[in-house]
Amino acid sequence: MLNLFFKDVRAGALFLWAAVPLSVVTALQVSRSGGAFFWANVTCATLILVAVSMLEWKYDADPFVHSLPVTRAMVVRGRYLTAAAIGLLSLLVGTAVGTARALAFAAQGAPWPRWVAPDMALAFVLAFAVIAAIYLPFFFRWGFGRGNVAAALVLTAGIIVSGIIAPAAAGLPALAAGSAAHGGVPPGRIPQGVALLVERVGLAAGGIIVLTLAAGLLVISAQLAVRAYEPREF
Repeated sequence: MLNLFFKDVRAGALFLWAAVPLSVVTALQVSRSGGAFFWANVTCATLILVAVSMLEWKYDADPFVHSLPVTRAMVVRGRYLTAAAIGLLSLLVGTAVGTARALAFAAQGAPWPRWVAPDMALAFVLAFAVIAAIYLPFFFRWGFGRGNVAAALVLTAGIIVSGIIAPAAAGLPALAAGSAAHGGVPPGRIPQGVALLVERVGLAAGGIIVLTLAAGLLVISAQLAVRAYEPREF
């Protein structure tokens, strides 16, 4: 499985050399607007994950990979390991850029931005885990083209439904109102929900809950992806 992970790294090496600096520049620009920085970082991580799949599709790597002594479950788990590495890299980049921007604000006498905080790092982990958990099973079932379309439709539907009919948790409107101001909690159910959770149970307990939820989503998603990948023909 590690060899499959390193295959993804080598295949995407040239792209990553361009994507990481681009992510840093984008983050620096967007960080001026406060809460939008959070979703820009999530978007960059998602695009890198999709790009790894795109490179594999472009070079028609599947027949070669499956000519090796590997099982389909190993291929799937290798890609989930790649997704975890992308998420960690993006989190580190976002933390570094966000901290630099916060220090610049502090040097000007401004308060520390609310969106640069441990609970927002937890929210990033959960948001990216949700996206990866939805995207990868569709990719392994239908490939890059149809899989991307299906995953995008499901994600869009989920955003619409959560925004329209999901019940607002107690205190969520106040957080949402604060997000419009400089340094507020970013908009969206996930960052606002994680912020509320940490406020109520503390950072340690909230971290355990969020990380357990993110890990559980990815484990279930990986199992679904393996089952979806088994009948696929190349």
